[in-house]
Amino acid sequence: MITNHYWYVPEALSPQQCDELCSLGESFEQKPGIHLAGSSPEEQENYRDSEISWVSNEFYMDLLSGWIQQANKEANWWFDLQTPEKIQYTTYKADGHYDWHIDGLADNHAARKLKSKTPNPCPLNETIDPNLQGLVRKLSLTLNLSKPEDHQGGVLEIVHNNTLHQFPDPPKGSLVVFPSWFRHRITPITQGIRKSAVMWYNGLPLR
Repeated sequence: MITNHYWYVPEALSPQQCDELCSLGESFEQKPGIHLAGSSPEEQENYRDSEISWVSNEFYMDLLSGWIQQANKEANWWFDLQTPEKIQYTTYKADGHYDWHIDGLADNHAARKLKSKTPNPCPLNETIDPNLQGLVRKLSLTLNLSKPEDHQGGVLEIVHNNTLHQFPDPPKGSLVVFPSWFRHRITPITQGIRKSAVMWYNGLPLR
């Protein structure tokens, strides 16, 4: 049984670090985030409307990995963590959102199988990365890169065991870590732009 549903840090990154991470994310081509393979563009937009790019900068990979490792201890989860994924840089513009979803399951059925090629989006139990073979997503991190006044809406909500946790108006540089199989969403943006970074830490399936 998990007592702590999340771990929150109000000032994990400085404003300057947030701006640098945004610049890194925007230096790569941003593409629409896809939730369900094979669905129509209309269905996709109704479920998830955001733009993403991938950042593998060593400094920020290590920094966010360190926060996840600290959360794992301080929240008393003590999961076996082995390999982080690249940072997903995400922007949500007007009407942008991501409906209720999970980032992965943690049992043996969810363990990633190595493939030479995968569709987009890649199924959560497949990978082309040998470092992720046999692993599952254990912990998810969401980092807020915007000031509260930069947008309206775009609230992170997490639900577990019928308990809803909301994070309205988080300060720039704040982050939340939570188990990857917890349902969560980003509510619609009504004004402005929300910028964020996401990272997942992988480990062996739960026993």
